[in-house]
Amino acid sequence: VVVSSPFQLTNPHRLPYAARSGGSTELHPRRVLIAPRVSSSPSASSSSASSTSSADNQPSIRLNKCFRSTHSRRAADALIASGRVTINGSPPTGAGDRVVPFVDVVEVDGKRVNFEELNVDSEGERVYVAYWKPTGVVCTTDERIKGNIITELERAGLKVDSRLFTVGRLDKDSHGLILLTNDGRVPNAVLRSEKKKDKVYVVDVDDDLTPDDLKRLREGIVITTVAQRDGQRKTPLTAATKPCKVEQLSERRFRITLNEGRNRQIRRMCEALRLRVLELKRVEFMGIEMHGLDGPGTYRFCDENEVEKLRGAIEDDKCVTQNITKDG
Repeated sequence: VVVSSPFQLTNPHRLPYAARSGGSTELHPRRVLIAPRVSSSPSASSSSASSTSSADNQPSIRLNKCFRSTHSRRAADALIASGRVTINGSPPTGAGDRVVPFVDVVEVDGKRVNFEELNVDSEGERVYVAYWKPTGVVCTTDERIKGNIITELERAGLKVDSRLFTVGRLDKDSHGLILLTNDGRVPNAVLRSEKKKDKVYVVDVDDDLTPDDLKRLREGIVITTVAQRDGQRKTPLTAATKPCKVEQLSERRFRITLNEGRNRQIRRMCEALRLRVLELKRVEFMGIEMHGLDGPGTYRFCDENEVEKLRGAIEDDKCVTQNITKDG
């Protein structure tokens, strides 16, 4: 499929760390891709700007950069030297070893490092995409899973030359706005518990809303949610939701603004009120709205003002989350 964007998503066969020879990957100047138009249908393309396209020339980073959001460079070097870090199950030769984000498996004390949570530089252009996720699409970048968001974006005509991942999640049964990027700093800046940004939803339910329903939604409702990470379900959390803004739009429709992100939170809140969610649509995230998106399955690149909001969130992100255990 040929599209107007000059970037291509490539999926070449990639060799694991242990099978590759040494040497660094040549970098090129990083640019920001801004195009505030909807690109839901293919059009003519310009030349490709792919930075890598073969198995032996993958965009790589130094091993110690995998820990830059939680460790200083010296602390990261010491962590690697301690023998607690492995690459694809094998010990590294040193902090200068190079790994390919999202391809090589880096572990600390047997716990896998999630590149999407770490401040890992993306090679090439920084891409920020607003997408109207349709109902039924799964917010996973694993292309082996049916209905994954990357395959659906490719079908819509989007092609970029680097790995995209979602900023947060949106339930399979829900639809609306979700952001995708190759900038590893963004999830850190907007999803940490101390820095989570407002998300706005419009919800349709199966019965009339009462004043008491609205009051309980605003003040907080005790619900039980189960987080899932790396394919494993964590211990259930039973606690009240945080106070939030709720606006009634009609007898059976309301708008709700959350800055926490518990699993299927809105559906659980409605269940506690004996209401069933008929439709759940996210209409805004951290001030970025759905303008320019014509319907489910359409996308656009974030405009300059929206990119500035993301940059501002990154600059404001001063809290370092200790999500990897370290000595001292």
